[in-house]
Amino acid sequence: MTKLTSLLFLLAGCAADKDALLADDECADGQCAIEMLQKFERKLASDEWVALIEGSACSSSGGITCEQVGEMRHVKFPAGEFPVPRQVSVPANTIIEGAGNPNSGDKATKPDYRSQTVFVATHGLSGGDGGICYCQNLERTWEPLSPRNPYHCQHLTNDQVRYLRPGFLMYSNTVVKNIAYQGKDRLRPSDNGALCGGGVFETPGCVHNQCLFSHLQTGNGQPVTNVVIENVRLNDYSGDPQQASQLAVWVAQTNTQMPTTQVTVKNLVAMFLHADGINFHGFVQNALVDDTYIQNTGDDIYAVWGSHFDSRNIVFQNSIGVDAGRARSNHYGSCVAVYGAKEVTFRNIKCWAPEQNRRDCYDSKNHGETCNGCLGIIKQSFDADYSGSVFTFAGCEFYQLKRNGRNSYDLSNPQPTNRPIVCNNEWHGGGLEVRVS
Repeated sequence: MTKLTSLLFLLAGCAADKDALLADDECADGQCAIEMLQKFERKLASDEWVALIEGSACSSSGGITCEQVGEMRHVKFPAGEFPVPRQVSVPANTIIEGAGNPNSGDKATKPDYRSQTVFVATHGLSGGDGGICYCQNLERTWEPLSPRNPYHCQHLTNDQVRYLRPGFLMYSNTVVKNIAYQGKDRLRPSDNGALCGGGVFETPGCVHNQCLFSHLQTGNGQPVTNVVIENVRLNDYSGDPQQASQLAVWVAQTNTQMPTTQVTVKNLVAMFLHADGINFHGFVQNALVDDTYIQNTGDDIYAVWGSHFDSRNIVFQNSIGVDAGRARSNHYGSCVAVYGAKEVTFRNIKCWAPEQNRRDCYDSKNHGETCNGCLGIIKQSFDADYSGSVFTFAGCEFYQLKRNGRNSYDLSNPQPTNRPIVCNNEWHGGGLEVRVS
């Protein structure tokens, strides 16, 4: 697919629907397609950094420097704004470093972006883009799969997938640190299984969450090892509080029998997301999430979708989650969620949630609450098998949330919710040990 064809694909239907792609009020008249195409062409003209990252050369230009140290390429970006037109592959043995740590102060306070390296998506999904993704918009409602509501994302091409999920695709031995990122999606276009927009940071794997469409893969679709994401900040650079990414980190399931390993996420801050926060999906081992702050998500904040795989030695620690599910009016979303794994530890996790959402999330069949009824939930979905599984919740605290506005929270003087730390109302097969201390 050519660049022009890809852009025209993104703009398809815009002229017929004047409300499509209204994120920046760019489609208000009949000249929508022409004007949008011209704007994208101007943005793409300043995307030379993409070719530098995806290539094998190590050259310096425009304030961007590159140093080769052994097998590693170390690319340093100055302060400024850099457009992201699609999913950018970060090849093996590459370090991307920005001008400074955007989270050096209070994590809930926006930094001075004049001194930061900010990557900004050039486009995003809005109310008129359902035809692009061929998926239902679940921003306000949810319905199960049915002949009337099937997943049609299998009709996408891999090139189209890349343009629909701008961000970074991380290969083995890669680092991204000291940057900020701003997404432009205004909604979640579909449910988990057919994410049309992905994570800011992803590893190669299947687009569908159970690998139903083997032709749809990001990158080479193979597991990777040794990925570091450190000192990154997401989605409070824009003046529009509804613009955001889908997920912060998505470690994708692959079609192989080998795990993705050694994934480290440290000091990540995400102020708004349309879907999950951090999701380790499929066969993952030896992963660490440390010192993160994520608020106002459209689904679970810290999630492991290990299914039936031998996913183990996964640790979430010293992290905060605030208002899971808020972006979808609390239709569902938990601070911590496990959908299959063998060994996971949650240590010193502090979560804030409002009053229980009994209207949408009360699980009457199993006599318990999901969503914000517990700090963490253990679910049997996605072929989860908990035989021989051990989950540890140590030093975790669950507090009542006080809101000062849609995206503003008062976390001072925390008051316990008196709700359970863990809910497990679905797995009755035995062999599961849950340790809470």
